[in-house]
Amino acid sequence: MTALELRWMRGDAPYMAIATQGLLTVLAPSDPGVTARWSTVVGAPTLVLETTLDAGQIAQTMLDAPLPDVAAVAWPTRDPQALGPSLATTEDPQAAYRLLLETSGETERRLLRAIATDQVVDANGVPARTRLLRGAKSDLSAFGRLRRTTAAALEAELRDGPDFRPGKSGTMLGLVPEVQTFGGTTGREASGVGAESALLARLLRHGILALPPTSAVQRGGRRVGGPLISDDRELSWPRWSVPCGPKALRVLLGLASIHVSHPKPEALRATGIDAVFRAAPQQLSTTVSVFRWGRRVA
Repeated sequence: MTALELRWMRGDAPYMAIATQGLLTVLAPSDPGVTARWSTVVGAPTLVLETTLDAGQIAQTMLDAPLPDVAAVAWPTRDPQALGPSLATTEDPQAAYRLLLETSGETERRLLRAIATDQVVDANGVPARTRLLRGAKSDLSAFGRLRRTTAAALEAELRDGPDFRPGKSGTMLGLVPEVQTFGGTTGREASGVGAESALLARLLRHGILALPPTSAVQRGGRRVGGPLISDDRELSWPRWSVPCGPKALRVLLGLASIHVSHPKPEALRATGIDAVFRAAPQQLSTTVSVFRWGRRVA
């Protein structure tokens, strides 16, 4: 077992838990015992990946991991940018959504389940979308084809941190606060917001696919919930010290003790959590919001 320290990962980054979930999900078929945990023994907290694979093998596995092909799905409308408006053109959007699930390939079904849930529908009967994609201009275009890369480039990013290069808005799904800002590397217009890391672009997509939305109950009715979703606006995520594989981490991200208004340290410690961070989306334009660095709430 190798312990690979991802020193570039920040606990208060809104992409951290999602990217980690994506990394574990991609590696688990090749290494069923893969885990991730935060080490706070010496120096700054560090995310430690424990796996039988070396960095080169991890990079190659990431490169080979299939992502959904948006063009392979028989959408109700031609080349839609978002699932909701396409389903809204049908007489029964919920039935149309379920038909897409039945007739699509396995990887594309994962995309459909990751984007929306028919356990919750809007006033027009359209399945509600995940709140994790608030930063994307539209949910389907967010899963467009990524720029080509190599295993060597992914390995370098894994060791040294993301290499952000000029990209397009929505590529990082609104979850990378250091590049999703006005000025600096992204320009002063909301339409120019975007920078692409080959590593995070892939890990975030795999993480989104592994964290499908579910229904949750609140006063006044049902809403979209699921891992990381505290309410209709905010995301909450933990920093954990216990080794977690993909299934254990998915459970951890949905614990009620993380998502209450005021998380209690004693309840968190019992589950191996030493900190909780929270972030609300900040709107950059009529179509794009971003989650900036999380504030520590426990």
